[in-house]
Amino acid sequence: MKTRTAVCSALLALAALTGCSSNTEADPAACKAAMEKQFAEAIASGKEGSRPDACDGIDDKTLQKLAGEVVGDQTSKELEKSLDDIEASIDAGLEDLETSAP
Repeated sequence: MKTRTAVCSALLALAALTGCSSNTEADPAACKAAMEKQFAEAIASGKEGSRPDACDGIDDKTLQKLAGEVVGDQTSKELEKSLDDIEASIDAGLEDLETSAP
């Protein structure tokens, strides 16, 4: 539940980044990397982010697309981790139930 709240908070923080663009050229890959770093920090600390300097010059539509990719990637990773944890728990439970055949 805590992860879900952190993800939602980080998503809202990244969505708030739109509307603050300039006319300078920027590298979308560098922007996405900066957003990923900030997103990870937001999940760990709950700190709200702001538009990374690497995103200056990125138009709002591209920034929203990148934010969606960052959140989607992180959500997928968290889901996979949760599924792995559930599978390990089930396997451990099944091992406890195993009995030797007569």
